[in-house]
Amino acid sequence: MRYPSVQDETPCLLNTPARQEAVNALACFKGVRDEMFDELIRLATQHFNVPIALISILENNRQWFWAQAGMDVDQTPLVDSFCATAILADDFFQVSDATTDARFRDNPLVQGNPGIRFYAGYPLVTLEGLPLGMFCLIDTEPREELTREQQATLQQLAKLVMLRIQALRESSYVDATIGLFNRIKFEKDVEAYRWSDEPVTVIAADMISPAFLNEIVKSLGYPFSTRVMLLLKDKLKQIIGARDLYKISPTRFGFMVPGEVDLSELIERLSREIQQPIECSGIPLQPRAGLGMLKLSQQTWHDDWLRCLVSSADHARHRGKGWVYFEPELDHAQVRAFRLLTSLSKAVEQEDQFYLEFQPKVHAASGKMCGAEALLRWKHPELGLISPAEFIPLAEKTPLIRQISAWVARRVLQQMSAWQAQGHRWLVSFNVSASDMADSAFVERMIGLLRQQTIEPNLVELEFTESALMTTPELTHSNLQRIRACGIRLAIDDFGTGYSNWTYLRTLPATTVKLDQSFMRDACSNPKDRAVVTSIIQLAQNIGYEVVAEGVESEELFEQLRSWGCDQIQGYYVARPMSASALVDWARSRQV
Repeated sequence: MRYPSVQDETPCLLNTPARQEAVNALACFKGVRDEMFDELIRLATQHFNVPIALISILENNRQWFWAQAGMDVDQTPLVDSFCATAILADDFFQVSDATTDARFRDNPLVQGNPGIRFYAGYPLVTLEGLPLGMFCLIDTEPREELTREQQATLQQLAKLVMLRIQALRESSYVDATIGLFNRIKFEKDVEAYRWSDEPVTVIAADMISPAFLNEIVKSLGYPFSTRVMLLLKDKLKQIIGARDLYKISPTRFGFMVPGEVDLSELIERLSREIQQPIECSGIPLQPRAGLGMLKLSQQTWHDDWLRCLVSSADHARHRGKGWVYFEPELDHAQVRAFRLLTSLSKAVEQEDQFYLEFQPKVHAASGKMCGAEALLRWKHPELGLISPAEFIPLAEKTPLIRQISAWVARRVLQQMSAWQAQGHRWLVSFNVSASDMADSAFVERMIGLLRQQTIEPNLVELEFTESALMTTPELTHSNLQRIRACGIRLAIDDFGTGYSNWTYLRTLPATTVKLDQSFMRDACSNPKDRAVVTSIIQLAQNIGYEVVAEGVESEELFEQLRSWGCDQIQGYYVARPMSASALVDWARSRQV
């Protein structure tokens, strides 16, 4: 009689796709010691009086041990494994003396270390009936077969192992709210392809914005938000079919497609379907979704692939693109933006990164200096000079902008005090953000700094854009009134690029309107642009504002603005931004 061998039977039972998928899912526990498994092994060795006990999981070509006693290795080749043969029995399996068993007598684990003679095991079986491995007992001496009572005890130990596996899986790798595998499991499963010959495309579905989910929670509660995510999960499952779906953040799902596959039809359908409205408990909702995709292979692996994937999905949702593949250029920009943000908090506290430059303003009629604008500069210790156009918009999205504004205000007034000691009483303006204008504490700090530096309030001018008027308008208007009441001047910066609402100009306590250069770039050559610019100058002056033209770079434009009655001019044609000491020299050279 010829006994079935591992080589004969393994391909038809152990290597089924369903079993391999279940085993692959367990790889996330590899290398993690669990006290429960150790206790079960200890109990088995004591109760059955054996030197060796193992919890063994069978992969394609090897077995590895989650817990063990009496073995000095954590894995063995599958071809040498007793468990690989035992698992074929699909029930209790034992060998009293391996040296007399044709299946095992020539096995290197019998002929050599550890010298197996007795083996008894019970399979570790999932709820779906898939065998994962064995809970086995081993002795180096032949033994009598286990009794029915002993077999039942071993079966109970195996069941306890499976209950523990299920508990670990649910607590560590399953999102309890909607019953999907979580981000950690997603990372583990994708990482399994890292050394595979098969590429894999990972896809993230950014279903709704975190801000929108937060509004749902505040308005309708957590149970409702969970129902929303369940509906979105069901919609995705209908489209991607049998593929595993993962919940990788509160608003984002992920899945993967192995192999060289044409995904165009799937992605187009996904992109189309996830943009459709949904209805939850009778309430219609409009998701604002986006898909990010990234193809991974041994040759193109990204160590931070999940960050790249999430970034792509977020970009697709923000830009309304539907879906985008990972773009390295966009990723570099986002990495740089994050690096700048993290560096800004340190820059505010250091003495050698932020500094000020000053750009003079002159009276259009006389050409004499009438003041200067303070401009913030940042010299990053590694990246060099960073343009304010790059870092200020980043800061304005965070509370850091208030710290930066406070730094600028303090340094400007300190410099004005130093100039005043030298006999220079110049009007100096600087920019403040919308959040500053809506912050009563900022007003108090400004008043305190003025008193501390003994600066006359009418020599200070705060520049703010029209967008500040759209953020908490009542509080902003109240703060503007307080600023003007103490004598500080107010200038509306970049006028013409925002809302340009004349109602604001009529009611605001501002003193100055600054015309943006882009608004009048073609004013010299285009009759319509010329008419608009001249009309703004006249109307602003008629209701009591001074008008400053900024960004003036040519003599022609300077002379045109002078002829149109513009009050003050600022720009490269007049002078480029310069240091505080250079401004003093520049003013002297102009004999003002």
